[in-house]
Amino acid sequence: MAEEARPLSPGDVARAERLRARAAADGRWYVWYLAAVAVLSAVLVVAVEAFFADGFARHLALAGWLLATLPVTWWAERRRVRPRGATRSLTVAAAVWFLGYLLLVGPLVRWQFDTSLAAWSLAAAGMSLPFAAAAALMWRRTR
Repeated sequence: MAEEARPLSPGDVARAERLRARAAADGRWYVWYLAAVAVLSAVLVVAVEAFFADGFARHLALAGWLLATLPVTWWAERRRVRPRGATRSLTVAAAVWFLGYLLLVGPLVRWQFDTSLAAWSLAAAGMSLPFAAAAALMWRRTR
């Protein structure tokens, strides 16, 4: 026979609310993680397009960016709590960033402005918007 559910007491409801608030607070780190990814992605775009556009230095810049992102990623993977929808938000932001860079921003800015620092800085700021939008969404979810 199925066990009959007992009604929730006010203490049960209060405890559930405390657990919800604690889980939300423990997941707020993800907002800062997405902000770091936004900044690192902007640095990558400016480095490889404005400063090291050609040759072996471009590969060194990519390797340096990878070395800078590894500790951030390692730190993120060691966290015990992730907000609901965290993986999806990062995946969508990264896909929008990659497709935007590959199909739109990369070719257009390179064609019009070559290695202009100002143009690539503006493009990099725009390219960071998917991660900033994901961070804003996560901020709302963890409040």
